[in-house]
Amino acid sequence: MESPKAGIVIKKNPLYDNSDSASSKSKKEAHPYVMFVMMADITAEAAMTEMERKIFDSRRSRENSPKR
Repeated sequence: MESPKAGIVIKKNPLYDNSDSASSKSKKEAHPYVMFVMMADITAEAAMTEMERKIFDSRRSRENSPKR
């Protein structure tokens, strides 16, 4: 099972201008420098699901194998 890699995506807000003075910034609507930060870490959950699947499959194959 392939799982997406965890990551952080940071994008610059084009509405933010470093050359503005503090007084002109206060007249504008406040816009943070970072527009959004998106974190996705589902690697651990995907790994746990894969382990559970393997355990279930191994138990099922043992139950279905001929007895010695």
